[in-house]
Amino acid sequence: MTSGTANASGDPVAANLAFTRFLFVVPRAEDETFLSRLRAAGSAAARGFSNDFDADGSRESQALEAIQFLVSEGERHHDSAIAASRYAVQITGKYRPRLAEAETELQRRLGAAAGVFALEGAERSPRYTSAELHEYAYRQVPPRRTGRVATHALILPISKTPAWWALPVLERHAYFYPHVDAATGCHARGHARSAEEGITTLYRRLYHNPDGYGRSGAFDFITYFECAEQDLGSFARVHRALQDTSQNPEWRYVQEGPLWIGRRVLKW
Repeated sequence: MTSGTANASGDPVAANLAFTRFLFVVPRAEDETFLSRLRAAGSAAARGFSNDFDADGSRESQALEAIQFLVSEGERHHDSAIAASRYAVQITGKYRPRLAEAETELQRRLGAAAGVFALEGAERSPRYTSAELHEYAYRQVPPRRTGRVATHALILPISKTPAWWALPVLERHAYFYPHVDAATGCHARGHARSAEEGITTLYRRLYHNPDGYGRSGAFDFITYFECAEQDLGSFARVHRALQDTSQNPEWRYVQEGPLWIGRRVLKW
């Protein structure tokens, strides 16, 4: 997909630089037979990929074909495949068909023992309204840390409502800055200030729908975070601040999917 191609929202679609696929595994039964099958499937999936468990800031700029294994923590809910999944794997690469093949192969190896549900995203060049906002968002960002230090991963798919995509581009950008909320006449902190605590505590990545925004039945973005266990509270506070529409009116236009929280592991 190249710049200038229009998507369902009417916006031009930026070029996809790399692709990622989160595969959520919902086991039928977690007995030893299944776990043995899962471990074998994970080992097969990892062939040809670099394991992201040991990724750190020194390798951040390299274009890697990477894999990362995750195991959920806390209660699971069966109202969605994401919320019901016990295991997940993230596979990243430059070639989208290869990731689709990895999903097909994982499902083949697990067979009837588990269901596999996929979320797909793409990395794109960051677009900010100003150099100052980019500097603010990244000046204090720590380097990426390995799974031995940043032990947890959080995955939150979101979409923006049709009303959001109907707004003029400059009006959308204003929501990321401190501004006066047109709906209430009150001062609002905006997205950037509301999320300020997470700048120094959360490693974050934003993945875009590879085919564009505003598509029926698909999420627009996958928001992804890594952090140490002691910083899970920081994520929760940032999440609540972003959901508070008196601080961040942008969230009136956000539809959240299930939040998935898990531990990063070297292998299943």
